[in-house]
Amino acid sequence: MHSHEKTVCIVLFFFAFFSPSIFSYSQPTCHCPDYNRLKTEYENGDADSKPYIDQLNASSNLLCRARACEWIASDHLDNDKYDSADIFFREAEKLYRQTGCSDSVLLTTYKLWAQLYYTKSDFAKAQEYTFKLLQSAEASGNPYETGVCYTMIAQLFNQTGQAEKGIVYSRRAVPFISKIGQPAKATDLLFKLSKRYLWHYQDTKTMTSLDSSELFSYQQLAIARKINRKTSVAAAFSNLEGVAYERGDLRKALQFLDSSFAYTDSSEYDHLGTNYYDRADILLDLKQYDKAAGMADSSLYYRKLSANIAYIAETYGLLSRIGKESGDYRKAYDFKELQRTILDSVRNTEKAKTVAELEKKYNQAKNERTIKELAQQKQIYLLLAIAGLLAVIAIGFFFRQQSLKHKQKILETEQRLNRSRMNPHFFFNTLASLQSFALRENDTKAIASNISKFSHIMRETLESTYREYVTVEQEMDFLNEYLALQQIRFPDKFTFSVTSADDLEADDLVIPSMIIQPFAENSIEHGFAGITYPGRLNILFKKEKEELLIEVTDNGKGLITGSKENNEHISRASQIIKDRIYLLNIKLKTRARFSIGNAGDRAGVVVNIHLPVLYKQDIKT
Repeated sequence: MHSHEKTVCIVLFFFAFFSPSIFSYSQPTCHCPDYNRLKTEYENGDADSKPYIDQLNASSNLLCRARACEWIASDHLDNDKYDSADIFFREAEKLYRQTGCSDSVLLTTYKLWAQLYYTKSDFAKAQEYTFKLLQSAEASGNPYETGVCYTMIAQLFNQTGQAEKGIVYSRRAVPFISKIGQPAKATDLLFKLSKRYLWHYQDTKTMTSLDSSELFSYQQLAIARKINRKTSVAAAFSNLEGVAYERGDLRKALQFLDSSFAYTDSSEYDHLGTNYYDRADILLDLKQYDKAAGMADSSLYYRKLSANIAYIAETYGLLSRIGKESGDYRKAYDFKELQRTILDSVRNTEKAKTVAELEKKYNQAKNERTIKELAQQKQIYLLLAIAGLLAVIAIGFFFRQQSLKHKQKILETEQRLNRSRMNPHFFFNTLASLQSFALRENDTKAIASNISKFSHIMRETLESTYREYVTVEQEMDFLNEYLALQQIRFPDKFTFSVTSADDLEADDLVIPSMIIQPFAENSIEHGFAGITYPGRLNILFKKEKEELLIEVTDNGKGLITGSKENNEHISRASQIIKDRIYLLNIKLKTRARFSIGNAGDRAGVVVNIHLPVLYKQDIKT
């Protein structure tokens, strides 16, 4: 596949040539004696699977009952009943654990489970079960399963925009090629490796990765022809087309595509969707716009049949490019909006972060197992080492006690801040409001715009955990989007303005991130609650006496003496800004401060935040 722009779609097969029967590995004492016989009878007959599953369920062998649950889950997965499949996968896992067998018996369950979440484009959950699958594959000692699992992990890192992590796991799969004794499985692993190295080249332009992709494809082609495996021949030609395209040899790329089509069966929707996509891409480069549009429509048809929304989004992106380059800007805009709506729903910063966290947890668990094994072998040496380490720590603690207390206070403050990020109720309530808005309105552009605002607010909230400062301009943009979404939650309840003085360098001045939002939230959630007149919230940035002054004013019901709910929320907002100002004053030796009180002769609350005048160049990164 070609990569003109960065999208969430990485093409071809996550579970190519998938057949559950190849995953049945178990220890000699951990097996279901009837499973293979019943499975073979079912596959060779025309009967429903239920009688065979009932026989397994009636067994006193826990592993047989686990196989039954796994079989039921697989049937639900084939029928796109994902929630039901998930329930039976959990029951199968529970029964497998009760058998006391090694992780190898869970191989099929975890592979199917990962497939379920990948099909749903939930890449974080797919990665979670792929790491579990890796433990099972390693326990089984099967080189094919272990190698393929590494390529699956690599694909999910590519899917979430982490190309360098992906290629690390691809390299780990290479040594397993020579250990696989079955040619068909060797072609499968070679195909996956060729595809992963091609993606790495498209992301990083590392020429050695393109050379490796070509080498693996020719190795796959040679073996596939020898054993007359047509699907593998078609896949190898498809990858070679991608390599030729990246080298700029469009004539050769089209020849490889023709060869791939010749070996592709009409039921292989993913292969056909990819081949039509690639042909449209080449025709677009040749400026044959009508032919390119026809090929792209065929690609969209087959990708809708495969029902993978990531593939569909990428094809919309191709149709948008065809419209733009052919001068049909209306079509280009419409297809781009369709693509953006899908991308916002399946890929964001939080998913990439979750995938990275899953890798960290897997490596941590693996290290803990290694440490435990070493402890059993060298217990005396470990105890001595721990005793020496404790002695060093005790001495270090004695001399650095005061310093550590100070650092601990800063750390506690930062942890408290991270825990007090935007109220999670806002996210849940806003999602519910957006759902109601989508059902109520028929304006797809407005729906897409509001979803985009919500995604941006989520990203800003998550990024604020490691980004200490933002420009005034960035903070104003964030507040405008946040308050606009709050207006969807509370229609006709309030109006707002976020402004800065004319002489303020909003794009160069910086302030601590997320310092204003808690007070804005308090005005909306509590200040405007129960009032019978239109609410008004004003936020103003200006310079005053060599300081940056931020005024937050509203015309709500003000600070009410004895109102526990209102005062608790004010206390929460005040604690957040106290923490931010404490860290600011400690790190930069400033005199930042704030005040909060009733407006006096009118209704409402006034918050004044005094900050030092800081520019981008003043902050050390």
